[in-house]
Amino acid sequence: KSLQGENTEMIEILNGMTETINYGSSLGVRLYDNVDYEDYPEHWHVGLEIIMPVSSEYTVIVGKERFRLMTGDILVINSGVVHSLLAPPTGERIIFQFDPSLLYLLKELETLMSLMPGVVHITPETEPELYGPVKTQMNRIIREYDGEKMFCGAVVYAALIEMFVEIGRTVTMRKVRGDAEEGDEEAERRGGRYLEVVMKACDYINSHYQEKLKLEDVAAIVGFSKYHFTRVFKQYKNMTFYEYLNKKRVKCAEGLLYSTDMNITDVAMNSGFSSISAFDRTFKALNQCAPSDFRNTVRAGKDIIVGEMAETL
Repeated sequence: KSLQGENTEMIEILNGMTETINYGSSLGVRLYDNVDYEDYPEHWHVGLEIIMPVSSEYTVIVGKERFRLMTGDILVINSGVVHSLLAPPTGERIIFQFDPSLLYLLKELETLMSLMPGVVHITPETEPELYGPVKTQMNRIIREYDGEKMFCGAVVYAALIEMFVEIGRTVTMRKVRGDAEEGDEEAERRGGRYLEVVMKACDYINSHYQEKLKLEDVAAIVGFSKYHFTRVFKQYKNMTFYEYLNKKRVKCAEGLLYSTDMNITDVAMNSGFSSISAFDRTFKALNQCAPSDFRNTVRAGKDIIVGEMAETL
């Protein structure tokens, strides 16, 4: 059941491997107190997910990597990451899901989020400096969500922002230090400058992705040559400039397909694509389905959610 008392299944709407999260309210968050002795097959969702065992252990599988979570451990699963869950015979864990657009309202935080890996495992032993602040914000979210106090949403959003700023800073600075040899302060400073350049470029892309952006133009804006920028961007983002730009445009298109009746051509144009063929090709490459199929799938889930919410009124 959720912490607010309604009896619900943890995965309510699953179409193939795609889960449509029923947040159940306009807050765009869902906190589930899971005690089920039930395994969940491979699935993915747009929402971010945070898992924290309260008692007993819990196992999460992402690709070939198996994460064994002990009591109090925290696992952050990024948007779009395929994962499965293995439950012990007894135990309890908090599963918190939220719409990433809550954080994307802040362009700087959107960029930080894009630098995060697919999974972040936070334990007192492996992340002693990060664990305390993240656990504090998780406890804050649980108290507010369960208590249904005035301005609950604002407090939850504030806690999310603080949590992901801490996670983002730790992850990105670790990337900088990892690329520099131990004790090489100059390389570390250079890595910090490169990271700032990549974040500046991402901020610019996030604000101008609907325009005709070219790699050389963005490189010039951040003060790098085209070739230097290409190398640095790939190094810190693990994808090319155009891959990042296309992911941003497709993410915009997904929102329009879900929330509007705009025709496919207009969705493509309003997401920054120059042609319907380029949009269709890129969308299929990232989502393994056509834009129209994506709309039908998410709309079906939306209709179920709206119907369920209407029945409770």
